[in-house]
Amino acid sequence: MREWLRNLSMCFAVGCFGGLCYALGLWAMGSYGFTRWLGVDLAPHLSNAYLYQRIVWGGLCGLLFLLPWRNAWLLRGALLSLLPAAFLLFYLLPQRGYDYGAFVLGTMTPLVIVLACAIGGIAASALLRLQGK
Repeated sequence: MREWLRNLSMCFAVGCFGGLCYALGLWAMGSYGFTRWLGVDLAPHLSNAYLYQRIVWGGLCGLLFLLPWRNAWLLRGALLSLLPAAFLLFYLLPQRGYDYGAFVLGTMTPLVIVLACAIGGIAASALLRLQGK
């Protein structure tokens, strides 16, 4: 039981780190003009509320690392990041008034979301690997 709780807290913590990397990656893509270059109207501003939300959701998404997975850490981070990206594109953004895939923000919006989620997923998976898990 103690080992399971330790793994649970480790996965939540690396997920929080991944959420921070996701938030900073999405912010950097908007701040440095990458999203504008792709024709996507998505450029978040750094604020406590913006970071807090993504860090907490990242922690919850980090619980996906509890799933049994034996492949390479890079592949695990990239593939598991597709689940939060799908949640954003097909549930959360439509709940906020955007269409499915948020194409109203630009036709390349799904690519930007998948890239940002991949940044967070790979960063979390790398940190988990550095911890020996």
